[in-house]
Amino acid sequence: MANWTRAAAALAAVAAVTAGAPLAAEKKDAAPLPEVFAKVLDCRAITDPAERLACFDAAVPKLAEAQESKELRVVSREDVNRTRRGLFGFVGSGFGIFGNDEAEDEKEEIKEITAVIKAVSGDSGSYVFTLEDGAVWAQSDETYLKKPQPGKKLTIRRAALGSFMASVEGGLGFRIRRRN
Repeated sequence: MANWTRAAAALAAVAAVTAGAPLAAEKKDAAPLPEVFAKVLDCRAITDPAERLACFDAAVPKLAEAQESKELRVVSREDVNRTRRGLFGFVGSGFGIFGNDEAEDEKEEIKEITAVIKAVSGDSGSYVFTLEDGAVWAQSDETYLKKPQPGKKLTIRRAALGSFMASVEGGLGFRIRRRN
């Protein structure tokens, strides 16, 4: 579990820096930075220019090596948002891998997605939708719908108590749940 925590902390820290967001290192509840990354940041505090450069010259290759060996991942805010969108619909879909700042997570939480339907199977009241991104969603109520056609847009939004509501191109709403 320690490796997962370390990997999650690295991902959160690098994502925040890459996106230009301020790090929450001063907060008590912030995850500790990976050592190889913290050493690069520590170089900034050195006042003597020659010593600071020597520090960076020693720390940056180690950071690059950690990234190349996949011990540390560098991700952009766009990568984080794409991953969050891909996890939309799963219970506990944040899994804490994007940091520990609950206020930030709430602000960035995805509340709705719109995707193109790739395929539809089943009958009214039990349709299964495969979206272009590969996500599979199943109708979970008995709402009667005319069979939606591939190519139409499906909008899915969070509803009460962890459930989800969907509609095909603004049509009648129905309950839906993520399958994969």
